[in-house]
Amino acid sequence: MPTQTRNTRENIENRPEIRYQRPIGITPWSKGAGEKSSTGTVWISMKPKKIVDQFSKGAGTIGIVELNTEFLFLAPLNLNENIVHHWEAYESVASRLAQKARSAVKLGSEGTALFNAATNAISDSKSRRIFERSGLKEGAAIEDVATKAYNIVPSSRIPNIKVDTPLYYTNSDRRQIVFEFQLFNENIPGVNPMDILIKPIQELMKFSSPDLKSNIQIEFPFMWEIKTRPIEFIKYTTCALIGVQPTWNSPYINHIPSSVNLQLTFQDLSPLYAGTIESGTVIRVIEGGASRTVQEENTRIIATQKTANARSQTRQSIDGGTPQ
Repeated sequence: MPTQTRNTRENIENRPEIRYQRPIGITPWSKGAGEKSSTGTVWISMKPKKIVDQFSKGAGTIGIVELNTEFLFLAPLNLNENIVHHWEAYESVASRLAQKARSAVKLGSEGTALFNAATNAISDSKSRRIFERSGLKEGAAIEDVATKAYNIVPSSRIPNIKVDTPLYYTNSDRRQIVFEFQLFNENIPGVNPMDILIKPIQELMKFSSPDLKSNIQIEFPFMWEIKTRPIEFIKYTTCALIGVQPTWNSPYINHIPSSVNLQLTFQDLSPLYAGTIESGTVIRVIEGGASRTVQEENTRIIATQKTANARSQTRQSIDGGTPQ
């Protein structure tokens, strides 16, 4: 029996504009006031984008289709970002030689101590019997043998050798941000309570998941653009929604939870560079439904570079002919 496919995302880019604003009862900033909000609140704007192509060269290239969908949630009391870089000790020739010398001194000291202990033990008849009995015999306890070996072998000198090495940069973790929202089942006349509290979370779950097209072919989960509004002091333009964790709270009014604690975890698809923080990503994003091949993308990059070089030469020529 063939596998039944689903069409849950068919023509999703053509659906009318949808905004899930929560809470509904608070008016966001006034567009006419620009960046000045009439309420002084901060909102988290989350926009899903359909991935139609993804290429692997360099930081990657992603082909997307813009959607008329936005999740606009009131920002939680605390917003935490964490930037992690990795630095490691540089292994120089001197540090490796010092390590080998330290190992050689250690083996030499312990070997000499063990040889002296064995020689002294054998020279004495009583110690000889102790040494002979120190071997593991049938029925002997391991603890007894370990104790005798500890008593025979004296302590050895620990070498005090150390070579300092510089730390060098190796890598940076991709950014990750976690939002913890609290949404309420607001009593809005004429609005289905399911649409207020439950539907937006189900939509988030669906956007974060792949969709099955055929027996083995899937559609990618959606990419996300995350921004604080009205002022963009947090900006992620190429994210994956890797975690959706709602905790439904009682009392249940008309069989529907009265509130939900919603935790959303986003992972940046872009490698972390200084430009990532400024622009939101270093990944090349191609907007539009038409898919481009890798060769077409490389051709476009080369043509763009030639145009930029030509403009630069033109400016230099004009500047050179300008009277001082």
